[in-house]
Amino acid sequence: MALHVPIDLDERFIDRCAETDPLTRTPIADPVLSGLSSAVKLAREQATSLAAYEAAALADKTQTPEANVLRIAAAAGKTGERVAAQLDAARTRAKAEIANIEKRTGAPPPPKDAIALAMEAEIRTRLANMTPKQRGAAIAKAKAENNETIIAAVLRGPAILTGLGASQLEGVRHHYRQRFHAADYARLARLTKALDAMEKSGRLFVGLVRSAADSQAARLAATNKALLEEAAAAHAREA
Repeated sequence: MALHVPIDLDERFIDRCAETDPLTRTPIADPVLSGLSSAVKLAREQATSLAAYEAAALADKTQTPEANVLRIAAAAGKTGERVAAQLDAARTRAKAEIANIEKRTGAPPPPKDAIALAMEAEIRTRLANMTPKQRGAAIAKAKAENNETIIAAVLRGPAILTGLGASQLEGVRHHYRQRFHAADYARLARLTKALDAMEKSGRLFVGLVRSAADSQAARLAATNKALLEEAAAAHAREA
């Protein structure tokens, strides 16, 4: 069987996403990103431990090969459950933080008076009545000038009210985040990249655990054990 820990199962791929101090070049603490890193570190350490356990079990001549395979499968199952809980907790926290940033930076604050609300509605109507070329030019001009009034009117209404396509609307939102929420935008990018790296490591860990817990040899050993136990029980009843 010989389990091998993938080289990509490594928390350093997440650590690279951390923001660094421009003067000292040292990482700036981010508890959400650190949680992802710690979860992957645990997965790597447990995967390494499981591989060592497998090697020791297979070398144990005091047990039958089938018994050793079953021991490895049981250990893999417990390891998987233990690490999965940590991975899930870190993933949930990161996704919640990403969603929070996206919600907070998705559009400017709402207008404070009826006049501003009416102006936004008028802007959306004017955009919707333009030709695609005119609308594209108007949006490009608003982005170039960082015209928050027009950008706000676009972002606080569904795309159908302005005539924009979904991708065009997200382009405006992307510009707004990048221009008016630079720090949040940068953190959002870091967390998204770190979460992707954690998801990849998680898949590698799950694949390694399954290869030990649900291998063909483990399934065959479990079947043979069940048949033997059934036969022993039947014999006991007849005795």
